[in-house]
Amino acid sequence: MKRLLSISVRILVLLALLATSAVLFAQDEAETESAVAPFMGIRYWYHDEGLFLTGIIPNTPAAEVNLQAGDIVTAVNGEPIQVETVREVVWKHDVGTTVALSIDRGDSAFEQDLTLMARPADLFENPDYAMPLDLSAAGLFVGQCDDKLLVMGALPDSAVATAGFHIYDRIIEIDGEPVNTIGEADAAVSDLSVGDELSFKLLRGEREMVIKVNAEDHRRRDPRHRPPRRRPHPRLEVERAYVSENLELGYGDGFIVVSEIRPAHDLYAAGLRQFDLITEANGRPVEEGADLFSGDAIELTVQRQYSALRFDVPVSAAPLLLIGDAEPVEQDRSEWLGLHEKQVTLGVRYWQLEQDSPYFEGSELNEGALVAEVIEGLPAAAAGVQEGDIIFAVAGEPVTLEIDLRNRIYFHEPGDRVTLDILRAGEMMQIDVVLRVASK
Repeated sequence: MKRLLSISVRILVLLALLATSAVLFAQDEAETESAVAPFMGIRYWYHDEGLFLTGIIPNTPAAEVNLQAGDIVTAVNGEPIQVETVREVVWKHDVGTTVALSIDRGDSAFEQDLTLMARPADLFENPDYAMPLDLSAAGLFVGQCDDKLLVMGALPDSAVATAGFHIYDRIIEIDGEPVNTIGEADAAVSDLSVGDELSFKLLRGEREMVIKVNAEDHRRRDPRHRPPRRRPHPRLEVERAYVSENLELGYGDGFIVVSEIRPAHDLYAAGLRQFDLITEANGRPVEEGADLFSGDAIELTVQRQYSALRFDVPVSAAPLLLIGDAEPVEQDRSEWLGLHEKQVTLGVRYWQLEQDSPYFEGSELNEGALVAEVIEGLPAAAAGVQEGDIIFAVAGEPVTLEIDLRNRIYFHEPGDRVTLDILRAGEMMQIDVVLRVASK
């Protein structure tokens, strides 16, 4: 139960980071009992003072009165508004009603009248109501941690996937506009059209850099025009996935399916192909591959059509295979490697502890990761980390449910020396560890 709760919390946190913008917009999208729901034509994000506008839909009342991305709607007819009160504050008005919006725009505040229209039945098919661009539509997935906007992944085959982003790059400006939240980022790109240059200023560690890419809109893909895909196996029950620029894997009960693979990937050079089913690693079921880090290579047993084949793959593939092993958490696991395949590792498997965990009794801690196993030959073992240690900070940054041990390690590069704050048998201590990639 503890394992399932820990995994669920992390999944919920990630979904909250990546999907909140869509959920907020869905309040305007949702089906209602009325066929003539009142409609302003805005996309919005949470703000302490009201609705932060992330985009204006053309040919709607919001566009007619020149509302702008970045405006904050603080009230409607003098009634304060928040994301969770949109229905009760706006939807109680009839179509055709003129309402007074209280707007904050930069350093100014003003009232703006707006006449509500009926929500178009063909809103998402009608080109007259083209949806403003947002980051996810452009192919870039981001997460928000306090006031930091972090890269979490990218849509395979998108321009941003090959533009040079790294996971956990911090985005500080988009097209010259400072951004700290997902809403601000979506607002910064909302006026762009496909083909426009999109400029990102990033912090990668202490280094500042700029990445430029031409804007794309991946909502326009028509699945009816995708080429048919040969499926040599019955439909598989895939529970989780790994996606990177050159490789997609699906993990199920007792197998790993190669959903996509490109010649640039090491596993392609080793012999794997699309639709291969990996069933064993070093002669053991894939879910029992805890010793895969030892040796120079891993022998995979692969089912292809009606044959069973064996391939030797680099030991650096071990983290990819272990993604499917959910207990305990693999520190070097990467669900969102849509951009690159950095595998810097500490070399432990761990439980991310809940705040009321009995492991914290007798201490002042309420957050941290319990080391379940120290993997021989990797940095933690060399530094003296032990099973049962609770790592509660990495380089002075706390290890929490929101930013767990794996995420704290991924902020660093191979060769970095980091200090771990550890609780061991009731005593606090610090251990210095030099990080490296798992395959070294």
